[in-house]
Amino acid sequence: MKKIIIHRQIEADATIGTLFLYDDEGNNIFSCKTLEPLKEGKERDKRLRIPAGKYGLEWHESARFKERLPILYNIDVPKDRCILIHAGNYLKDTDGCILVGANLLLRGEAGAMITRSRDTLKELLKALGDEDTIHGICEIRAEFETKDKDGKPNEDDMPS
Repeated sequence: MKKIIIHRQIEADATIGTLFLYDDEGNNIFSCKTLEPLKEGKERDKRLRIPAGKYGLEWHESARFKERLPILYNIDVPKDRCILIHAGNYLKDTDGCILVGANLLLRGEAGAMITRSRDTLKELLKALGDEDTIHGICEIRAEFETKDKDGKPNEDDMPS
């Protein structure tokens, strides 16, 4: 069973992270950067990132993107919320899904950006394999290191 682990942290306007894909023997076979909305929630249509936790991982035929993409789900975040891993460069490109890319650019007031997203997604899909079905898990780990203006951890922004 393949496993994705995403380590994420908060930046000024976004949630950024690193995605690692492991094969059936636990070997890291792929990694990339991720970009998600800043705020968290389980509600649909609100541009919210999903909470940290363990998720099922399956293929989803996306009508919007016209390709087969990984979908994440669990008891709290159902499949019909449609949390996909897909290409996109800016936060406006996601409604709560996980964007993948090669590099992250933190551009101050211009907002966070992820680069080489389409190429990175192609590489991830290839690493996931061509099987008709994937049975895997995705574990999202919140490793928030938000800091106040003095560089100290900001307890108000930490997940409970």
